[in-house]
Amino acid sequence: MARGEGGGLNETGESGVARIVRSGALHHSCGERTSPHAHVAWKVHVGIDAPVWVRGEGLEVGIDAGVRVVVAPPGWTHATGAAGWSCAVFAAPGRLGAPWRGDRPFAIEGVAAERLVGLCRRYGERDRLDTPDFIQDTIALSLGDLRRPRIDRRVGATIEALEVDPDRPLRDLARAAGVSLDRLSRLVTRDTAIHLRRHALWSRLMGLLSSNATHANLAAAAFDAGFADHAHLSRTYRALLGRAPSEFDAPPDTVQPWSGT
Repeated sequence: MARGEGGGLNETGESGVARIVRSGALHHSCGERTSPHAHVAWKVHVGIDAPVWVRGEGLEVGIDAGVRVVVAPPGWTHATGAAGWSCAVFAAPGRLGAPWRGDRPFAIEGVAAERLVGLCRRYGERDRLDTPDFIQDTIALSLGDLRRPRIDRRVGATIEALEVDPDRPLRDLARAAGVSLDRLSRLVTRDTAIHLRRHALWSRLMGLLSSNATHANLAAAAFDAGFADHAHLSRTYRALLGRAPSEFDAPPDTVQPWSGT
């Protein structure tokens, strides 16, 4: 298998450092690589000292291309990795300056990429990669030129409610919005390109990760967070993050709770 051409653990055997920040997250690692997955958040993958690679419908970039920054929109199935140290920044739609939706993934090159790499290095030198400021600055530099679509207020309120309580019955959310569940689901998909139930699943996963559960008590924490069992949690990890829980030395640490409560 060629370097950077598969799923599983990092090439170095290191799982890197993962952090949860309010309405955002990051993963800093060496030789990172993932299996195919799609998440609800916007993702900006920056190669700090070497290129990154990505494979997905509409965009395939190999290590040899020398690309340092790739942006993955919500709902885009992809596998990605890096030849060296990299930082993957995640931001919830509508938070930390991230647009609600985007149609296509894209690579950032030239001066814009140099600015993003420099940003990572400056924050890293001050040991501030796990701060909301770093995530927001990264998203702003990466997505600042994207058109900000008008979002239905009912959609915004629904997503905010799910961040606070991902187990809230969807029919309750529909009643609060004053529409049927079918209508609310269509509105959410239209405005975010992500199904309502996937928003709930993502918020449930982020809530669990924000609990700072250890591997030893992860199964019990998963059940408390609304997952049927550890297998359900593992499938969700793999589907939304591109890794299984066992591929981290420990679950991500919480700098600030994902929900902001």
